[in-house]
Amino acid sequence: MLVKFTFKNYKSFLDEQVLSMEAGPGKEMESTLLDVGRELIPQGGTLLASAAIFGAAASGKTNVLRALDYMKRVVLVSSGRVQIVRQVDPFAFQMGAQELDSHFEVEIIQDSTYYRYGFVIRGQRIVREWLFRRTERLTPLFQRDEEGLRIKGLAKNQARLLTPPSSTLFLTVAAEVGAGIGKEVSDVIEWFSKLTISFGPSQDDLKAFSGNEELLHQAMEVVAKAGCGICGMKLIEDGSYIDIETSHPVYDKEGQIARVRNVRLFQDRGLLSDGTVRLICTLALVMKAIKQGSVLLVDDFTAMGELFIPAHILSLFTSGLNIKRAQLIVTSSSPGLAGKALRRDQVWFTSRAQGDQTQLMRLSSITGVRKGGSYEKRLLEAAWKEED
Repeated sequence: MLVKFTFKNYKSFLDEQVLSMEAGPGKEMESTLLDVGRELIPQGGTLLASAAIFGAAASGKTNVLRALDYMKRVVLVSSGRVQIVRQVDPFAFQMGAQELDSHFEVEIIQDSTYYRYGFVIRGQRIVREWLFRRTERLTPLFQRDEEGLRIKGLAKNQARLLTPPSSTLFLTVAAEVGAGIGKEVSDVIEWFSKLTISFGPSQDDLKAFSGNEELLHQAMEVVAKAGCGICGMKLIEDGSYIDIETSHPVYDKEGQIARVRNVRLFQDRGLLSDGTVRLICTLALVMKAIKQGSVLLVDDFTAMGELFIPAHILSLFTSGLNIKRAQLIVTSSSPGLAGKALRRDQVWFTSRAQGDQTQLMRLSSITGVRKGGSYEKRLLEAAWKEED
């Protein structure tokens, strides 16, 4: 589970931003609250099953997802040949921002353990990195800075020999070098491995259905409610090729079903709407996340159809299906979803501030927002205020 994501100096964000999944006070819409216990989250013990980031076009909401996606890619490939650390993208519209620190940190719960992990990139080099675990209190497992590497249980001279090059995270090599913190390192890497971030539909999304008819059946139940003319779905696999074959009734002049036509999602892309393709691919990722209890982020969430469909998908994360406590975070340019399916502390928005910087703000933190108030009106008022 994701507790908190903190980042700064990346793309349209210059100042530090925090996306928190910690629940605020109040028990309204209690089904969206995930009880993890105060031993893991001393401030309240509950997390949110879902959250949504709203904002106008080009307001920077997608860059929140891109920041976490970049952090994931650094974790998973920094020890390989890809120079991922050099691909950091600091804020472009302030002199000197290229030389400032770009900061990335997550607080997560994996295998019933709380971890805080992060790193800092400056001048295309990793200059700081840290991993903490919470038992009775936060305990550093390793800390790395420009003065060296310190590892719990190892002498300084031993740790110094394990320091990786500045283009590589210690996290990604720690399990291989026998640093004595293999279990903790594996937990964090596993969390990132299961983290899924979708910026649009892809055939690879359909791999979630491979070998799992139950997930495909659950997705079909949602598709049937969408009213997009699909009466059946079948997974097609041929070597590395994968697609979904959808079945559609064909009517005669009297309006009676004469036959059924099969259409493939990607092979026959022009025959299906973009919203239908996006819906089925999103459902593949949603069902996979719920099955494995992972975190899923989806960009442009409401582009798949009428608001009741995104609202229904959100409700899956508060239903009996979500026994492994998966989480869903989405972006949308349509604030209509906010008042239909979300608590105030689940609603975030982005807006451009002075100097073309993006600011990320939680609705529940805005003075004057009250329970039962108009979310749409307040979101717009707040965004206009930031732009003035």
